[in-house]
Amino acid sequence: MEKGKKKSFTKWLEILQQESWQLELLISGFAIFLLAQSYEPVHNQDYQINQLLSGSAYYGFLYIPYKVMLGAWYVLIINLILHVLLRGLWISTIGLRYVSGDIDFNKLNMSPKFDRFLRTKIGSFDLYIQQLEKLCSSVFGFTFLIIFILISGGLFVVGIFILVITMAGVSTRFGDLWVLVIVPFLLLYLLGGFIFFLDFITLGWIKRKKGIAKFYYPIYRFFSVITLAFIYRPIYYNLLDNKFGRKIVLFLIPYLIGFTLIASLTVNLHAYLPEDRTLQSISNNFYDDTSEDRSSYSASISSKFVKNGFVQLFLPYVARNDDKVIEAICPDLKPAKTGVFFFGNKGQLLNNMNADLALDCHTQRFKIYVNDTLLNNLKYRFHEHPTRKNIGLMTVLDVGYLPRGEHALKVDVKILKNSNGKDTLFFSESVVIPFWKE
Repeated sequence: MEKGKKKSFTKWLEILQQESWQLELLISGFAIFLLAQSYEPVHNQDYQINQLLSGSAYYGFLYIPYKVMLGAWYVLIINLILHVLLRGLWISTIGLRYVSGDIDFNKLNMSPKFDRFLRTKIGSFDLYIQQLEKLCSSVFGFTFLIIFILISGGLFVVGIFILVITMAGVSTRFGDLWVLVIVPFLLLYLLGGFIFFLDFITLGWIKRKKGIAKFYYPIYRFFSVITLAFIYRPIYYNLLDNKFGRKIVLFLIPYLIGFTLIASLTVNLHAYLPEDRTLQSISNNFYDDTSEDRSSYSASISSKFVKNGFVQLFLPYVARNDDKVIEAICPDLKPAKTGVFFFGNKGQLLNNMNADLALDCHTQRFKIYVNDTLLNNLKYRFHEHPTRKNIGLMTVLDVGYLPRGEHALKVDVKILKNSNGKDTLFFSESVVIPFWKE
């Protein structure tokens, strides 16, 4: 009974294999359409992460899943388009074979040298179709293998990040001496990860060495769980049991290296443009009417051209840097909330912080100059930028007294610097924004 079921299942799989090209094309076409539609949402995640980074540097770990998602997006779109093109070529060869059959080299009437070359390199048309079929199916499976490998790599890096964050927390809470307890775990984790990766790219070389395989076994099991390698393990070993599959796995490393190099490739045709030109340049981030909808930590004004004699200045609040400064300026000011994530009515978690006192503490962080003249008695208000979504301060400057032409608005920001073990507050030039009064 069991043998009959197994035989029936095997037969069903063989039939499915022969018809799988239809599913492959259906999935590839549907996936390409969805990937094309998701281009903007995927790439806009960088903006959202930058927003969180303005609150705390710890959110940097979100770049790991973001980069994995971005890498998977590019791998999918490139490989699936390649798969559709190859499948199209395969279908065209089948149609051509129906019309003209196999290649008749005798009718081609080539010279002996070319006849031998073509018979050797091309062979039969049926063999060409078979090789195309094998290549198409391999590209499809290869694509999803790469994606799971990217996920595994991302999870491994997350492990490193967790250990480093733990070290920073232990150092802050218990002192640097306790960090020495975690350092060996980090080193063992890195070494184990390297051995696991080495075994992967050498097609299981370590697992075949009986002398060291028993020591490698717990490392293998641990990283198989940590990186979710058990999900794609059957695909990996199914490829290793034949020569063609081993070539595909070996192609993974140059593929990923080449993919990384191409993704990071830039073209610069401006031979006489200096790299360090910040002071001699003008940025769209300075002006709200030309800036993109993305996070920026730079101060900005409404426009580079002032028509009505008033300049609206926005000063972003970057909690990651500014909280320590505010704490040093106003040590008696208690934070309105602690933590980051809230459920339900977040207003219940807020204390009765005096808004006027908080605004005064924020304003002490800035000095505003127009053409090197310090502006006093400015009126500040809290403001959420409508396009950048940054929260900060907004003030309006009366520049009606200025003559027509170019002027410069300079923003100095108070920063906290540790010198000789002591925190010192001082003003540092943040940005110089040119504007033109009409």
